[in-house]
Amino acid sequence: MPFLLRTAGATLAAGTLGALVYIPGLLLRGIAATFGGLFRWLRLAPRNGKKWGARFTRWAVTVSKWVFLKLMRRAKAKYADAVRPDVLTDFPEPGRRTKSIWPTDHFGGDLVSVFQLETEGMREAYARYEPPMMLAVAAEYWGLPEGLTSTGEAIRQLAINTADKYPADARMADLVAEVYALLHQASQKAAEVGPLFAKVHEHDLRRYEEPRPGEHMWNILERRQDGSFDQRQPSHFVAVTQDIAHVYARYEPGHMNQVAAEFEGIPAGIDNVAAAVQLLQVRSNEKYPVDKAIVDALEDVHTLLLKAASAAQDLMPNFRRLHAPDIARHEAPRNGVEAEGMWDV
Repeated sequence: MPFLLRTAGATLAAGTLGALVYIPGLLLRGIAATFGGLFRWLRLAPRNGKKWGARFTRWAVTVSKWVFLKLMRRAKAKYADAVRPDVLTDFPEPGRRTKSIWPTDHFGGDLVSVFQLETEGMREAYARYEPPMMLAVAAEYWGLPEGLTSTGEAIRQLAINTADKYPADARMADLVAEVYALLHQASQKAAEVGPLFAKVHEHDLRRYEEPRPGEHMWNILERRQDGSFDQRQPSHFVAVTQDIAHVYARYEPGHMNQVAAEFEGIPAGIDNVAAAVQLLQVRSNEKYPVDKAIVDALEDVHTLLLKAASAAQDLMPNFRRLHAPDIARHEAPRNGVEAEGMWDV
């Protein structure tokens, strides 16, 4: 509701200010058209006087759009803070691991998902990383799709194992595959960030790619000691996410309670990845000298990741529902554990 009210307020403010700007613009356009026609009649001006006067009325559209986008960006930021209050406050303390907001309801004890542990380590490592220069920041933008692909590969492997290796209902594999599909969408959207950055910062990047003699004389700060223009900067996001897929490919759970722990830990794991992307978004908005279009593109990626995390919350409830008789043998063994064990295969 606060977000809807802010949206309505942004629309009203943009429309009102646009109308106020349109009035003097209309007067100036009329004056320009009048004198432009007089000057053309006297052959003292070119024939484009009316087109020149039309610029005054276009001011209203420009001002309205600017006000609306600025207020909407602020409204989205407040909405993100309201619905995900734990995301940003975790980063100043990278040594503290995130507590899962989902209850521990899988059977067999307090097992922790391997996927969740790996993504927590990734989140902490990324929170400590400070890019030394803008080329290093550019590497993060270009590395986003590969990093998200590594994350999605772990989920894809879980879907395959659920279908082919684990004694689980086939519908569980379909549910995991749906989560993977959303992560794949996020990876595809992330692939747009790097090219967008290259487009809107073409001039900035050209100073590194094709430096003119004495290019450093345009530097804002003092020239770096090495004086290099090296572009080969590795993406730290790729470095901290690639192990997720590698570790998960080798992971062989020996019991279904370990598989259940994976289903339960996926939402928190994806949330950790989303938090790292949001950290990059926040720094791009408040710290890095980049165009705001980059911030909006990162927000789209972050939104898709949150959508995937939301879909993953359905995994554990469905696992319990589809395997209720199997789980009951562990949680409520008939005549004790040893007696129930007589049914073991």
